[in-house]
Amino acid sequence: MDRDSVQMVIETLKEEEIDLVVTLPEEPTYPLTEALRSDPFFQTITVAGEGHGIALCGGASLGGRRCLFVTGIAGLLVGSWALAQMGFYSVPLLIMASYRGDIGDRSGIPGASLFLFNQVGEPLLDALRVPYRVINQKSALKRQIQDAHFSCRSYGTPIVLLLTGEVLW
Repeated sequence: MDRDSVQMVIETLKEEEIDLVVTLPEEPTYPLTEALRSDPFFQTITVAGEGHGIALCGGASLGGRRCLFVTGIAGLLVGSWALAQMGFYSVPLLIMASYRGDIGDRSGIPGASLFLFNQVGEPLLDALRVPYRVINQKSALKRQIQDAHFSCRSYGTPIVLLLTGEVLW
């Protein structure tokens, strides 16, 4: 992520009063997670497992905290059981994930592996009935975060923002 995208995410999270961010380290969102860690407004927690991050954010949300889980599309696939549980129990949970495998991905990972994320990611979210948005333009980033945060809290459901295009690469 470039500096502009990172700054826009941080400013929007502050405006939305999202002060707890759980992260699973990964390369595309590294600049964002590092900026969040260095900002005293945010309490950040790094987890080693996708399901743990989803569960931690879910518990915090049920306790009244406004939180965000930052991961990658692979993390969503691995954490799908925990994600399904959050939807089943109507837990408001905002997730921001790098969308590896989307058209234009220049991460250097071999094409077949990347294409698998594209083939499986969105269909899995559909099967779990988890609403999501693909954000590929910086001009849409702020509004999409605001709308997703409002909707997950209003509907009582997880919502995923898949970052790609100029927002991520």
